[in-house]
Amino acid sequence: MNGQSMELSKPVAEILVEGELSPFEHEALYKLLKKHFRLEQPSYSDLLDETVGTRVNITFHHPYDRSFFTEVFQEDWRGLKELFKQIRYRRGRLGAAFRLTFTDEKVQLVFSTGLLEDEELGSAMDQITHLTGIVGQMMRPEITSEPLGQVEASYDRKTDRWQSFRGVGLTDKKEYVFDETLYRWKRG
Repeated sequence: MNGQSMELSKPVAEILVEGELSPFEHEALYKLLKKHFRLEQPSYSDLLDETVGTRVNITFHHPYDRSFFTEVFQEDWRGLKELFKQIRYRRGRLGAAFRLTFTDEKVQLVFSTGLLEDEELGSAMDQITHLTGIVGQMMRPEITSEPLGQVEASYDRKTDRWQSFRGVGLTDKKEYVFDETLYRWKRG
């Protein structure tokens, strides 16, 4: 395979930074993702949320499944986690928040961290790699009455887990919440 066709076989990723990254952070993030994805330089927008110093949004045009971590990202997920910790640390008390979106032809799955301490951020990132099976089960057609077009989860620092899974119906555009006790999606 020549370089161009190898590049085209990589999935696409997009980076949007709300607020600022240092030139070092910008370059480190770009280089890390460029190894595994086709992407442009990060774009920037004003940060409208004054509760955080910076928000880094990364959209991966790849299904959220085990192969994303084992075949696409491989060992560099750990590098991304460490870079996120550095970005968070350099923002001081304002901190940084991260939003990772996995999108394919069926559904868009969003993980939003909010403000976390170092250990919490590490745990949140580690858990993302281990939730593929559970989330896959949650997305089975028999679990929901309406196919979902978007699902968003937030990380809860008190319980140290991703929860509050909320979805939007693909056709009815209504909001659904995942009920863990019933293991079903219910209208929100």
